[in-house]
Amino acid sequence: MIILNDVNNFTEETIEKLFSIFKKDFIDNHTYLTKNSISYLIDIKKEIVCPCPFGKKDKPERFWHLITNEKSKSKHKNPCPFPENNRKYDVARAKRIHWIKIIIENWQKDEHIKYFYEIINRKETLHIWHTKYDFLIIIRKESNSSDRFLVSTYLIYKNQRHRYKNRLKRYESSKHKIDWF
Repeated sequence: MIILNDVNNFTEETIEKLFSIFKKDFIDNHTYLTKNSISYLIDIKKEIVCPCPFGKKDKPERFWHLITNEKSKSKHKNPCPFPENNRKYDVARAKRIHWIKIIIENWQKDEHIKYFYEIINRKETLHIWHTKYDFLIIIRKESNSSDRFLVSTYLIYKNQRHRYKNRLKRYESSKHKIDWF
């Protein structure tokens, strides 16, 4: 997959470019998590918005979350004041924002995509891991909806790979597997 190379700087132009991709994939068009004949709409809670630091239209909090990281060393602070105002612009995440929809829609077709479910904070969570690109997507089951919420995405670095391999193995060997389908 291609990485966006022109989003290295936290500028108005960069944010608008990234948002246009996010908007196309999750606001203007729907993204579905599908297995066999069952599909779940991926919800981004577009009504929860944060101000744009460049004076442009407010953008969904989930957009800001997908292009920021609380551990990032970037000097650019996240403009969204909630829920985690300590997050900073993350170039690695931003360069891959256009992968999210592709991976979600192909999670059952691509041989490099592995997945496992876990219970996190008493919520069923699906981890979709593109092992070739070490890119992880986290989707949570909302208790009051048939939709699925896009929680986060991030790169899995080499020193973290073993942890995700172990989590995958633990899920695959479990006798009581969670499965939304």
